[in-house]
Amino acid sequence: MDHAEDTTSVDAAEEIVRLIAQAQRRLYAFVFALVRRSADADDVLQEINVVLWRKRDAYRPGTNFLAWAFEIARLQVLAHRARCARSEDPFDAALLAEIAEAARIESAEFDRREAALRSCLQKLPEEQRALIVRRYQPDVAVNSLAAELGKTSKAVSESLRRIREALRQCIERTLAAELRS
Repeated sequence: MDHAEDTTSVDAAEEIVRLIAQAQRRLYAFVFALVRRSADADDVLQEINVVLWRKRDAYRPGTNFLAWAFEIARLQVLAHRARCARSEDPFDAALLAEIAEAARIESAEFDRREAALRSCLQKLPEEQRALIVRRYQPDVAVNSLAAELGKTSKAVSESLRRIREALRQCIERTLAAELRS
């Protein structure tokens, strides 16, 4: 294997690790909704991560990673349920498949809304974009922003409210335009 192949392999591995890491919260929420015990959800999520890594070559870059991961998650939940053989478990395989499909659709909707938000953020005037981005940095409260800007907390809160409303309207327009096209 030459250096270019090594680099491509490393890049692909880094990308799959990044995708797996980004999916953790959504996969956990999906699994927890189905197994209803945090310890079981933790175990199943760990199994999902192992399977995602083992099957990483089956994933095709550019396709919907979350849809692929949710299908693996659904299968791992089924396997977990079979191992536990809990007769009191009210979920049957058909319901589990319906929930997995709903999660896949919801994930796609989340991705569309996130893309719209990114686009709308870029459309904001620089000062507004800087304010909203700064507000959502870790450990940044309205009071500290107000002190930095030399404004009252009320004034900063009102500015943030107007920016959020403008973003909400922009996102709704963007999503509506997608549906029309």
